[in-house]
Amino acid sequence: MKTPTQPTSDILDITLTMAGNAVSRFLPLLGEGILLKGLGGESVQEFLVNTAGVSPAYLKERVQTVFLNGKALDDFNTARVAEGSTLALSAAMPGLAGAVLRRGGIYAPMRRQISHETQLQNAGGGEIFVTLKLFNMVARELGPEFLKRGVLVQGLRLRDFLKRQQSWAWDGCLSVKAADQPVRPEQVVELIANRQWIRLSIHTPKNQTAS
Repeated sequence: MKTPTQPTSDILDITLTMAGNAVSRFLPLLGEGILLKGLGGESVQEFLVNTAGVSPAYLKERVQTVFLNGKALDDFNTARVAEGSTLALSAAMPGLAGAVLRRGGIYAPMRRQISHETQLQNAGGGEIFVTLKLFNMVARELGPEFLKRGVLVQGLRLRDFLKRQQSWAWDGCLSVKAADQPVRPEQVVELIANRQWIRLSIHTPKNQTAS
């Protein structure tokens, strides 16, 4: 499914309140891609820290596999994001494949043909939109905070996700709001049917924490 890179102004806000760790039901959605607005010309490191809000320490210690536009990336500081870029972040993966894909690893030369080449030139400045995908432990550790802040997801993608999950997605859901108005969970798929973009926010009650 091709994701449009420029959201329209017609964005529907969907806000969920989920009990305990029920927010984890929506973490697979982060692997399908969320849209972030940033500045053109930033390095991957700058974009992830300044726009995505990921700490430099976390990037160094936990994010072991990174793809920029489908190419494995070793250096966050030389590669730059541009309009329509796609970034995928993963923790260490098992086996030889994980060792080969791991950034800066001793097996990095084995993936030369699928590695991102260093960009020496500066990309243009101005506002850009980048798709970010989070997988495995990265999704579990960073995902709840992303969802709490609110993420832009393609309406069709969210609709298909909810149809696949069926009633399981709503297990533990305490309340749903669309455009700040209370709705029933079963109404959400119909409400987003013709919306290109959804801003999805998921919260837990103040006396509970997601895990």
